[in-house]
Amino acid sequence: MIILRNTILAIAFLAALFGCKKEEQSVYGHYKPRFVVEGWIEQGDYPHVILTHNIPFFTSLDSAQLSEVVIRWAKVSVSDGQTTEVLTAKKDNDYFPAYIYKGNELRGMPGKTYTLTIEYAGNTLTSTTSIPPKVPLDSVWFIPKGDGLDKVQLQLRFKDNPSEKNYYKIYTKTSSNKRYIPTLLSNHDDKYFNGKLLTLQVNRGPENNLTVENQPYFNKGEAVMIKFATIPKEGFDFWSTFQDEVINSSNPLVGSTGKIKSNIQGPGLGIWCGYGSYILQATATP
Repeated sequence: MIILRNTILAIAFLAALFGCKKEEQSVYGHYKPRFVVEGWIEQGDYPHVILTHNIPFFTSLDSAQLSEVVIRWAKVSVSDGQTTEVLTAKKDNDYFPAYIYKGNELRGMPGKTYTLTIEYAGNTLTSTTSIPPKVPLDSVWFIPKGDGLDKVQLQLRFKDNPSEKNYYKIYTKTSSNKRYIPTLLSNHDDKYFNGKLLTLQVNRGPENNLTVENQPYFNKGEAVMIKFATIPKEGFDFWSTFQDEVINSSNPLVGSTGKIKSNIQGPGLGIWCGYGSYILQATATP
């Protein structure tokens, strides 16, 4: 849902940042190990969890160091209050690090609450999330962009439900992506457009959160999968504060002064989030 795009590795870096006070970052003795969790359960799909640990900010990174970041032998379970499933740890090259815990029995359903429990080396982490009802897109289309004739920008329109408090996150995927990638500024709170018919201009997001280069438009003629997801408040709070940190880290004049809002209880940081996803395919043709 999330690759190097690699959300979880970027979270590991950020966890090292806000896991230590700024004046302590240069002193390894003050580094506090924490688990880093990225977990999700989507409407109609099985739960997925990526589990790593943070590293000191000034650590030199190499392939050996990266392999040690991954936690491979945890007991990871998800419960809907009636059924509990222990997830299976699998290697999956679509992710980086290429290791993920997956379910194959418990599918996400709108309105249900799901509890995540992680047990590892005497530590227990827990979190709870729910899947909001999905909101359909009213329409999608593309408009020409750039100096040439080969780039287009995605536009989408949807009607917000005035009787519900809604938070949204937008993803896209093309043939060049293995998985859905969040768009630029992908998080939206309906307090600014409650009950309205809203039109959004959508910019393609970068695959890698560690790069400052990105082509915001789509290639004319390519197939674009759009995932329009409703998320609970804890998911919006996490992804919004995470997004702020990514943006600030690319600006040498702006320091990292915020704290990412995690919903993980125990010695860990990160997110366990439910997604009510509406998926639509469109051809990038103006």
